[in-house]
Amino acid sequence: MKKKTWERLVPLSKADNRSFDIRFWQAQGYTKRFYTAFNMLKEFYKIKGKRIDACTFRLQRAVEALKQA
Repeated sequence: MKKKTWERLVPLSKADNRSFDIRFWQAQGYTKRFYTAFNMLKEFYKIKGKRIDACTFRLQRAVEALKQA
């Protein structure tokens, strides 16, 4: 399988246009997005010097009901 390379070079004045970022992440599968987000969380905790244990990344269960608007 041929690996895709994504890149862009823009002046800072146009860096607020996020369409490239959106297209890039939408092209990735949900597994890749989840894996990347999880790794970013682990790096954040390491940088902050916080301890990572089994309960660190548990999902909150505070939502009681969802309604479609």
